[in-house]
Amino acid sequence: MSATSTGLSVSPAGEILIALEAGDRQSATESAASIRARLAARFAGCTATVLVTTAGPETALVDPAAAPDAPLAAAGPALAEGAIAGHLRAVLQEADRRGARAAVLLSAGAHDESVDWLGLLLQPILDAEFDFVCPAYRRGRLDGMLNTAIVYPMTRALFGRRLRQPTGWEAAISLGLARFLLAQPAWRRDPVYAGSSAWLVASVLAGPFRACQAWLGRWPGTAGQVEDASHALARIVGPLFHEMERHTDRWQRVEGSESVPSFGQAGVLNGEPLGVDLGALEDGFRLGFRELEALWGLVLPPAALLALRRAAAAPAGQARVSDSLWARIVYDFAVAHSTRAVEPQQLLRSMTSLYLGWVRGFVDDVRELDGEGTEARVEALCGWFEREKRYAIARWRWPDSFNP
Repeated sequence: MSATSTGLSVSPAGEILIALEAGDRQSATESAASIRARLAARFAGCTATVLVTTAGPETALVDPAAAPDAPLAAAGPALAEGAIAGHLRAVLQEADRRGARAAVLLSAGAHDESVDWLGLLLQPILDAEFDFVCPAYRRGRLDGMLNTAIVYPMTRALFGRRLRQPTGWEAAISLGLARFLLAQPAWRRDPVYAGSSAWLVASVLAGPFRACQAWLGRWPGTAGQVEDASHALARIVGPLFHEMERHTDRWQRVEGSESVPSFGQAGVLNGEPLGVDLGALEDGFRLGFRELEALWGLVLPPAALLALRRAAAAPAGQARVSDSLWARIVYDFAVAHSTRAVEPQQLLRSMTSLYLGWVRGFVDDVRELDGEGTEARVEALCGWFEREKRYAIARWRWPDSFNP
């Protein structure tokens, strides 16, 4: 994949606010000092402020060296994969108070030092007047599978713009966007979802804002323990489904998709061992069908259940959920999430076996492919999400009577 590189122009003076996921105090203090030095060298004339997030009922931003008694927020999967609500609002408020030209949310992981990652994040806002920069990383072919299977293709189909990795703690935001987000009534009316990464991305893509993505080199990794699939589905996909409901008038008018401006070198890492037990994925799918068919019957139309029954009855090594069926299933579950056909957490966790069935086929397809071939395979999946959008609209408008 090719991408545009940023130039090396000197940005006009102004303040840059960096909000750093804390981790432990020593690493936070060292990271803050390193980032300040980088910013001073990279953006001469700009004032750089680097703060870290605190723990507690109300998130605050502090200088780790100047506030030795402040309890810092620990890094973990919830932050690394996108649960940024309290942190985002604190950053937006601080950016507004300071009048910062750009505010950046950074994870605690070590970034790829072979790449000008701070420049790639900030220059689109400082030099080209973008409002939102979404980071992307060169990752292994099977890294971030929930993003590959659901978040990327669905976000792309709903809003018509191709942000490759729209789920995550990190982002760069202009002052104008920060003030727009702060003024949203969702902070009062919808506090469970307001401030999530899905809320942030949907607010940007559904609005008049200029969005781009920046490729920041190799993925720095996720802090903390890896979540199981059912918990991650509930945490990540639930907010996405909620945003689909919140922006119904917008996404039903969108057809197809287009690329967003991209900075840095895009790509997928090659040569890493896949290390996936296909048999376990297949067994998980078959077990889920046996135990959850009745629940799925409250969500899926008869044609989908019949296709799943056939897939579950396939010979060993051949059970898989096709892309076209998977796209419809995800839309069906989004409709059920909106209508509350099943309790939301139970609904989302029940997707796990279906997700394993799709992943089993995907892994089989890409095991002999390089990074470019894998991206072509992902592109094919996205095509199905876009083609099946008419199905999604019909199901959304007539959730009880529509029967394909």
